[in-house]
Amino acid sequence: MEKTGESYTAARRQVIARAAGDPALRWHFPGSVPATTALRVLLAHAGVRHPQTGEPFSEAMLFGLAGGIGIGVFSFFYEKDAFASFFLAGRHLLHDHLAYLRRACERLGLRAEVRESGGTKLAERHLRELLAQGPCVAWVDAAALPHRAVPAAYCFGAYHVVTVYRIEEPDTALVGDLADEPVAVPLAALAAARGRIKKDKNRLLSVTGTPGAVDLGAALREGLRACAAGLEGEGAPKSARGNFSLEALRVWGGRLHGSKDKERWERVFAGGRLWRGLSSVYEYVEHHGTGGGLCRPLFAEFLAEAAAALGRPDLRALAERYAALGRAWHELADAALPDDVPALREVKELHARRAELTLSGGGADEVHAAWARLGELERQARAKVPLSEADSAALLARLQTRVLALYDAERAAHAALAEAASV
Repeated sequence: MEKTGESYTAARRQVIARAAGDPALRWHFPGSVPATTALRVLLAHAGVRHPQTGEPFSEAMLFGLAGGIGIGVFSFFYEKDAFASFFLAGRHLLHDHLAYLRRACERLGLRAEVRESGGTKLAERHLRELLAQGPCVAWVDAAALPHRAVPAAYCFGAYHVVTVYRIEEPDTALVGDLADEPVAVPLAALAAARGRIKKDKNRLLSVTGTPGAVDLGAALREGLRACAAGLEGEGAPKSARGNFSLEALRVWGGRLHGSKDKERWERVFAGGRLWRGLSSVYEYVEHHGTGGGLCRPLFAEFLAEAAAALGRPDLRALAERYAALGRAWHELADAALPDDVPALREVKELHARRAELTLSGGGADEVHAAWARLGELERQARAKVPLSEADSAALLARLQTRVLALYDAERAAHAALAEAASV
């Protein structure tokens, strides 16, 4: 961070990339993107290796082979409750971890075995059976995991996946959750987290089959094709296809300022609600399982690694394009919480601190304190907006310019991506 001026998550990605081969860690890998990191653990344990190095795949390479980046833009407004929220997604198939993991396994010659159950006892039995074969992925509500210290308001909606390594009798599970070291979680808390979200209830996934030699070129082409199609909304629910396509960026940009759309930000995020909108832009671009820059820097790392492995200069040029996009997304997130507004600068610092504590294994009490202070700042913003009406309009106008420029750049990069996928 001190050498490069990067955010904690961006700098950490470089450090853990160099540390990932430490044999003392066995199959635990720190990471940036939850499902990709979980996939990495399962494939490494199954014996899937990079065909050129003989080592487990890097997170960046697996991220690209699994479909790379995506896009998702959603806002929700409940006028009677005076509540609004905003959500951004940056990973391929972020709305469907199961499809993401299954397709990635198939691309690399393995099959995903999925277990689901309605009851707690059967769910634990399934967990123990799969752990007898190796690590497995568990779908959880992150708000029920003690080490994440997520506020209760996020319960039933904190969709997340972790890797379970083993059960340490009598009542603790050891899990991988992006952090630098495995995390001990009370078995009862893990059971509660697994059963809380109805559509993901008690779901587990492991990999089966005997890995063969990976055809890196073929897997790369499939990953790039999936990525290009996903950015056009393929694979998204029909009712939300527009939200999961690059066109959603243009729509969002238009709504940020000077729009008559019923979902315009001047209406949805009026007054004190603007705090939530601006805070969400920063959080989802930089810290919500993206590795920073809405996953674009990680995708650029994949493309650079693939260019070197396959001798493809076109991928090197594409990597540079997505690295620039990552910087632009980072600048948008930074601009959403301007440093010259003390309350908004503190929001940015708190989100960064919370992410750092979670990833480095900091204490849950410290994480909880960061969340509590964020809640206090939101209550203050509702009572007294930290920006004047004129300053709010000027800020939204500046953000609109950035978002529409990002839309144009993402569209141009997508065209180059589709061309690279056809080679």
